[in-house]
Amino acid sequence: MIKQFPDPNQKFRWYQANTGDSSVSGNIWSSKNLDLVTNRGVMRLGGRMISGETTTTDSTITSVPISITSAFGDYYMIAGGRIFKTSGLDPDSAWSEDTGSGYKTNYDDEDSDLAVFDGQLWASNPDGWYSKTAASGSWTQITASPGSGITKYFKKLERLYIVQFDGVESVDDAGAFVNSGDYTIKLTSDNVFNVSSLEASTDSLWIAASNADNDLERASIFRWDGISPQAEEIYLMNSNKVYAMTVLNDVPYCFDNHGVLSKFTGSAFEEVGRVPMFNGSGANDFPVGSQQQTVAASMAMHFNGMSTTKNGTILCLFRNLREDANDTIPENSPSGIWEWSPEFGFVHRYGFTYTTRDTTTVTDWGQNRVGYVGAIWSADSAENAANRNGVILAGVELWTNATTKGLFGIYYDDYRNFAQKKGYFVTTWIDSEQIQDKWERIWSSYKKFTDSSDAIVLKYRTDEVASIEATITWVDTTSFTTTTDVSAYANGEMGNAAQGGEVEITRGIGSGLCAHITNISESGGTYTVTIDEVATGATTTTATARFQKWIKINPTQAQDTVQEFSQGAIGANSTSIQIKCCMTFTGTTKELQKLALVSNEDIKITQ
Repeated sequence: MIKQFPDPNQKFRWYQANTGDSSVSGNIWSSKNLDLVTNRGVMRLGGRMISGETTTTDSTITSVPISITSAFGDYYMIAGGRIFKTSGLDPDSAWSEDTGSGYKTNYDDEDSDLAVFDGQLWASNPDGWYSKTAASGSWTQITASPGSGITKYFKKLERLYIVQFDGVESVDDAGAFVNSGDYTIKLTSDNVFNVSSLEASTDSLWIAASNADNDLERASIFRWDGISPQAEEIYLMNSNKVYAMTVLNDVPYCFDNHGVLSKFTGSAFEEVGRVPMFNGSGANDFPVGSQQQTVAASMAMHFNGMSTTKNGTILCLFRNLREDANDTIPENSPSGIWEWSPEFGFVHRYGFTYTTRDTTTVTDWGQNRVGYVGAIWSADSAENAANRNGVILAGVELWTNATTKGLFGIYYDDYRNFAQKKGYFVTTWIDSEQIQDKWERIWSSYKKFTDSSDAIVLKYRTDEVASIEATITWVDTTSFTTTTDVSAYANGEMGNAAQGGEVEITRGIGSGLCAHITNISESGGTYTVTIDEVATGATTTTATARFQKWIKINPTQAQDTVQEFSQGAIGANSTSIQIKCCMTFTGTTKELQKLALVSNEDIKITQ
């Protein structure tokens, strides 16, 4: 048989359902740094998130940016208890602390927020609400002790709403604050609700709340008109917390602690997508009696962690690990920015890198593991300069090596794609149409390469063997040491197909690299591993690596800058097979067009 990816007989081109590994529901099982939007129907790489300002360049950025907005022709963010700003609407601009008269340094690292309302920039902290009317203006306290301080602007009623522990309060355009009666709501009745997120559509406020009653343990979303003392509707969720909400085409969407994205259908919130399940059920994320969902609870997403795009997609800033930084993470669930569309499902779009602004130096291609995640903000507007770099701003914490985290910063996408990019996808399992097939070869078709480093490397596996993770120490750019026994992963080339040794760097220098092991030696319990690709910038630092068994397919004809296709030999017999496609591209227009897997019947179905 000949199996094409994407299949011309399917209603979708590329699709990642994340509901299993069968081809029934899609053809992508795992993704990293993929772009399925800018040239629909083909596959490009999604680029990298590069740092605009971090703890390294400004020591006062001591926590993840948890709120981002634009006002007065500048960007603003809250991080490290302070408000920072740019000079102009260019995502790769430098940031500095806003130290205008009345500025504060005690903004909450978890619950403070920014909002633009009535021509002013508003900020909330544990002491009160503050506002300013110009970039160079003073911060003025509007009201004292507002509580937890998640603010959102509800446009239709021209009021600013603030989330409290179990309800919502507001302020009007004259600065008058109300905490009871009209324009407020308390959700406490027979049960205790803890508000976790707030969003507005044209005619309603949508309030997500977790129920502190252990007998129920299911979150609710309230639909409220912004005035009445009671909600119009209550929708019960199939999870115990809603992390974040957003509105696309005036329809609310929410992301919950089961990794599920749900859309309001007019009568309920129904699942439309999901990221692959991360460790744990999330049942302990929101202890009974706690105030807001907190960064300290190791959330997978912050309440400001969703954003919509002009392409009709939703971006979600997601982390894949829990309280234990060394927990094993799912193979198909990398941290970073995931993109959802009904056209292609939920796909990993951007990884966060160490790359700094205005440099093409490559030290990694996207961290699989990140620390805390904060806000994401669409920075794509008509006010941007035509030559600006970046259309997304996002806050995240990275590790600097295998054990040290605390690199907090504001990051933006490499919109102009200066630097080299790496990414990959893994197909769902492809079954024999008989009992067993002999998988002969695979063809790849792609846009002509223009850079000597451009590459498409194909791999396969017929058995899924559990991976292991280990701390490594780089020796040079093509070798490292580890005290973990990784001898089972020696020789990942066709010469020893029984082994199939791949190593993927998931944290630290080299992260995002998927290379194959060419040699392993051992001395005194220390294993020295040599790989077949270069980890640019690797020095004697530590990193985290995941070892897997993927067999590298030898191409029958080398890829170069002349051809637009390549063929690789497989030669394996099995009932099913999975293909991994690793891409290295420089520039904006490189793309994979399709794959074609060729097989012959080995064991037929007979009567």
